[in-house]
Amino acid sequence: MKVVILAAGQGTRLRPLTDHCPKCMVEVNGKSIIERQLDTMRSCGIKESDITVVAGYCSDVLEEHLKDTGIRVVVNQDFERTNMVCSLMCARETMETEEDILVSYGDIIYGENVLRKILDADGGISVIVDDGWYGYWSERCENPLDDAETLMYDKEDYLTEIGQKTDDLGKVQSQYIGLMRFTGDGLKDMLDICDKAKERTACGEKLWRTERGYDKMYMTDLLQGMIDEGCKLKAVHIERGWYEIDDCEDLKVVEREL
Repeated sequence: MKVVILAAGQGTRLRPLTDHCPKCMVEVNGKSIIERQLDTMRSCGIKESDITVVAGYCSDVLEEHLKDTGIRVVVNQDFERTNMVCSLMCARETMETEEDILVSYGDIIYGENVLRKILDADGGISVIVDDGWYGYWSERCENPLDDAETLMYDKEDYLTEIGQKTDDLGKVQSQYIGLMRFTGDGLKDMLDICDKAKERTACGEKLWRTERGYDKMYMTDLLQGMIDEGCKLKAVHIERGWYEIDDCEDLKVVEREL
């Protein structure tokens, strides 16, 4: 297995903590987000030489931090005008030569039990979903539906919808956390859908369920596109055990609970 950590974002909502370092290097109770992720990966047997970090904002700071670890750093030079999918494609060379890729957002913290759930998952495409999301979202914002997005799955646990804004709690059966795995044909399908999205944008065509073009695609736009193209995305269920650090209020929540 190879790992790709997406850590190119600017983390503007965490300023001034991100004035001089990338979001993934913000410290949570004295240890950075990226180091907490790497500790979890090491504990599950993942080698540092199998990890690629996609940097962008303050990439020189992150490269210096990781220079003696054996971790590969690639840089999204267009991080200011692009989004998650373009960052992921910066690691395309690695993904095209491998059969098993774990993708993790760079601004989340998760425990060993969460990571092992996806390492043990079967199927070509696996996506971690948190069934205990509502209580956590209630701590993060006054109305959880202001920030939560749709996530629905069928009776066989295959995703049918993800990443759409909603005011219907019934359409949020669980919540996406930013941790997923692509293997074999599932990995090939993901790369093919990325190519198709790029082609559609170049031709002026609308993507699946978003007005965003290829450069601005979120990962959930890509996953929804895969669903709509007939790919099978398996929901891997957890009950908490992770945190997202998107702004200073999120940081207060995680530091209080960890």
